[in-house]
Amino acid sequence: MDKIIRRQRLVHYAASAIGGFWGGYTILNHMDIFGNAQTGNLIKLVLGVSHGDFRFAGFMALCFLVYCGGNVFYVLVRRRVKISMKIVSLMCSAAAVALIGALPFVRNDFVACYPIVFAAPIQWNAFKIADGNASSTIFSSNNVRQASILTTNFFLDRTAANAAKARFYWLTLLSFHMGVALAGVTGMWFGVNSIWFCYIPIAVTVVLYCRYKGEFVMHNS
Repeated sequence: MDKIIRRQRLVHYAASAIGGFWGGYTILNHMDIFGNAQTGNLIKLVLGVSHGDFRFAGFMALCFLVYCGGNVFYVLVRRRVKISMKIVSLMCSAAAVALIGALPFVRNDFVACYPIVFAAPIQWNAFKIADGNASSTIFSSNNVRQASILTTNFFLDRTAANAAKARFYWLTLLSFHMGVALAGVTGMWFGVNSIWFCYIPIAVTVVLYCRYKGEFVMHNS
């Protein structure tokens, strides 16, 4: 069972690197937009309206709708398809990269963010729990909260459970920002074309997930 849990966590870390890459890529290459989450984007929407920049506000409003669409897609597919939603998420992630990388009009406009904005909530829902820990693979706020609280609790109580949970959240944060670093380094050399390097964490996640499922099936057979 310990081996299954370790592999489950590794899948979560690898998926977090995908989320980190997305965030780094869109911020670096597309108007400082964080395509993974909507808090900052909705603030920018309201500020755009208040400043009279309705073109930008319209773009942010469409980001919001596309993000909602990703959640709707997750619910509908989960109800109608028997494939693991983690696999569906990875397929959507791969398709998003292909759309951004292969189509010039997508690569160089507002539209470049939309495939990521759509795929991000699908990944969040599909990879939201690992080893009983609720953790986002596409942004860091709750992971920072959990990591700092659990670390504090560990120093106060010295319990192994708090240490293990704190380690999980710190490693999730590390993995996420390794994805950001990959986007940053490749973006320096390849600009908008650096999106293709997102296939590295996607491929790693696929391999780790297949190993995890194989171990899970063997354990339960």
